[in-house]
Amino acid sequence: MKIIELLKSDDPRYKGHLWFFLWAYFFVLFSYPLVRAASTTMFFEEFGAKSSPLAWLWTVLFLSLSILVFNKYQARHSVQKVFLWGSVLSTTLLGLGTLGFLFQIKYLTFVSFIWKEIYIVLQVHLLLAYANNYFHKNEFKLIVGPVGAAGSIGGIFGGVLTSYISQRWGTSTVAWFSLAFVLIPALLFLRTPNLISAEQKKKKSSPLETLEGKGLKSYILHIALIVMLSQFVINIADFKFNIAFEESIKFVDERTAYLGHVYTWTNLLTFILQFICLPLILPRISERALHLFIPASYILATLGLIMVSGNLLLPLAVFYIYLKASDYSLFSGGKELLYQPLKPEQKYGAKYLTDMLVYRASKALIAAVLIYLQSSFILNMMMIIFLLLWLVLVVRIFGIHRRLFN
Repeated sequence: MKIIELLKSDDPRYKGHLWFFLWAYFFVLFSYPLVRAASTTMFFEEFGAKSSPLAWLWTVLFLSLSILVFNKYQARHSVQKVFLWGSVLSTTLLGLGTLGFLFQIKYLTFVSFIWKEIYIVLQVHLLLAYANNYFHKNEFKLIVGPVGAAGSIGGIFGGVLTSYISQRWGTSTVAWFSLAFVLIPALLFLRTPNLISAEQKKKKSSPLETLEGKGLKSYILHIALIVMLSQFVINIADFKFNIAFEESIKFVDERTAYLGHVYTWTNLLTFILQFICLPLILPRISERALHLFIPASYILATLGLIMVSGNLLLPLAVFYIYLKASDYSLFSGGKELLYQPLKPEQKYGAKYLTDMLVYRASKALIAAVLIYLQSSFILNMMMIIFLLLWLVLVVRIFGIHRRLFN
């Protein structure tokens, strides 16, 4: 069944529901450039880019607490309600951060900088987990590109709007404007059908209890380690970009506008990879080849960056854009396919472990390292070592995959 046929389907499983899901994902990624650019600019103005690793550590703490709370809530309520209350809380905290910036209550800007990472994790991963369970594997392969493309288009428009508003009305206007679009996806997601009946919810086990079996545990462990290494690499690149960005651009609204441009190009490249490349290459190459290509391309990009001299802002921005775009598209799509052979309850447990816990714990671990190790040479060497380990893990996980699922 083609994606257009799914969108036009009279089947009650799809009629209207896929449209609401696509629009919800569109507005999640539309809001993110606005929220991220404004909160990052306000944070850099108050604390400086070198303080970002410390903020990342606090992000993990608050994300862990948020997951505990939302997990207990989801045991009794639908994913749509969890998404709604998370969005309401996010709107409130991000609004307080903007007030803190305007009234010089600097630690409120610290809160908004932290929460910008938490809200996007909750929204994106709740939506993708829902899609992974709602659609069958063949259908998921068809929609993973268009869903990502919908988000990328939202991010492109959000990035362009970020630069436009910042240049004309300032960073605080960007921050206030973004709040409405943090809430809109929750209203759209409410229109999608629930997956679990009330009786099933009562029987629902703890996420980690679903991951029993030696072979299965090894498989999930390898996914978690790949996710961990991907975050090490991306956050090192993020930190290097932040330092060069703060040193090169001095004024608040110019910083917000520049970040808007960066996020526009990131989402444009994500759109190309997600909408054009993934639908073309996924049916034609093995999942193993896709997963090998990602770290191999990062190694080549890292080596190219090492050879560049002079002002590094533009080369670092290009490198950062490629890493983020490929993470949102190639890696995200490939990672979702790794979950597909699992049973629905196993998918939920695996995604809970890797996409919620390991994803941000990895960021905390690398953040702790970055507080003390900030030499460009050391950062580059760490990147290369992590990427080589990533390649090894890809080879190993597909050996396990063959034994378990083929």
